[in-house]
Amino acid sequence: MLESRAYFFRDMGSKRLIFIVGLISFLNALTLGAIIPVIYTYASSFDLNDASIGVLFATFSLAQFFATPVIGRLSDKYGRKPLLVISLSGTFVASLIQAFATSGWMLFLGRFLDGITGGNNSVAQAVIVDSVEEKDRPFGFAVFGAGFGLGFLVGPVISLFISKIGNSYVFSFSALLALVTTLIALFVLPETNLNRETKPLNFVEVLFLEIFRAMKMPIIRDILLINFITALSTAIFQIAFQPYITVNFGYGQDHISYVLILNGVISIAFLGFVKRLSDKFGLNNLLRLTFLIRFLTFLVLAVIVNKLIFWIVMVVLGFINLFSRPVISTMISNYSRKEDQGTVIGVAESMFSLGLIIGPSLFSLTSLPKNSGFSLGSQTLTNLLINSANNYTLAFYLMAVISLCAFVYVLRFTAIVEKMFSTHKKEIDF
Repeated sequence: MLESRAYFFRDMGSKRLIFIVGLISFLNALTLGAIIPVIYTYASSFDLNDASIGVLFATFSLAQFFATPVIGRLSDKYGRKPLLVISLSGTFVASLIQAFATSGWMLFLGRFLDGITGGNNSVAQAVIVDSVEEKDRPFGFAVFGAGFGLGFLVGPVISLFISKIGNSYVFSFSALLALVTTLIALFVLPETNLNRETKPLNFVEVLFLEIFRAMKMPIIRDILLINFITALSTAIFQIAFQPYITVNFGYGQDHISYVLILNGVISIAFLGFVKRLSDKFGLNNLLRLTFLIRFLTFLVLAVIVNKLIFWIVMVVLGFINLFSRPVISTMISNYSRKEDQGTVIGVAESMFSLGLIIGPSLFSLTSLPKNSGFSLGSQTLTNLLINSANNYTLAFYLMAVISLCAFVYVLRFTAIVEKMFSTHKKEIDF
């Protein structure tokens, strides 16, 4: 039986399999990319306040944080295909729940279900590892990444038009896409995990011990913390910019899509600069520059509330965001042992998810000054915080502080690394 399946892979060709996975990646990103521009406005229509919306965003990431490593291990034991089908089916059902929601708790249920059945990206990437020879894997991951990036570019564009009819229809569209993706995984994608994991599953080990082990590794620990801090500011920004442009500029929901489309265009158009600039300046310098500019851009948006400045900053931020995660991933590959790479990469994803959980919760805290009776003793400081909360610049001050702390941490980390490897320093190419 296994021999016949192996023959099937050789017959169909690894490139065809890569493009099937790339199509799944594209449709999956399209599903998510379509709903991101409407979640804030849609949730507000159910009378959810900023604090509740922050928790709503965190609910998805919290569920995904616990689900992703478990789904990955289950796919080792029971196969990639069934877990991928279950995961995509969860997105389909979750999108339907949100499309036909009649109250806020149904939105929370939909986001939780979507997160708890998440992990389809990691399983899809495992398909590439299973069935593609090592020399062809960079091409496979490039196709996967391109599909995901293209989905995030096209998703907000489609959402822009469908939302004219109603935001609930965007979730219906996402449900349809998830159903199509599920059917592709069920009927077109073959099972690729021919060597199943046989040892008993230890969920405590999967969820916690691997993170504990990775955090004890020198250098790796610092990179993982930097990755976590990156996720914090990213998560806050994903929510905060939406009411920021609505309240301060009178922009509607269309402009939320415009910001995401702009970011998608930049990420695809300037992708080649990542390797070019990393070769020219080195990973350490690029990491320092990335966090310095993130700090400055967030500070500018907090201090100067202006339409032109906002769009200029969006271009700069979109360009600089090209580098943070690729540089961090490359450093993880650079400084971790070969036998630890899989574990460390998985932990890095978990740490990023943890940042996406805590970030929305921090955004929720920036709405506290809006509460009646809020006071810090000093009337001047109290009024300043209330005004900053009302025009959502307080969230950008918070992101600036987080990015400044990250920049200082990066300066310390890179100085230590450069000192340690000064005699035999080398940079790994992308």
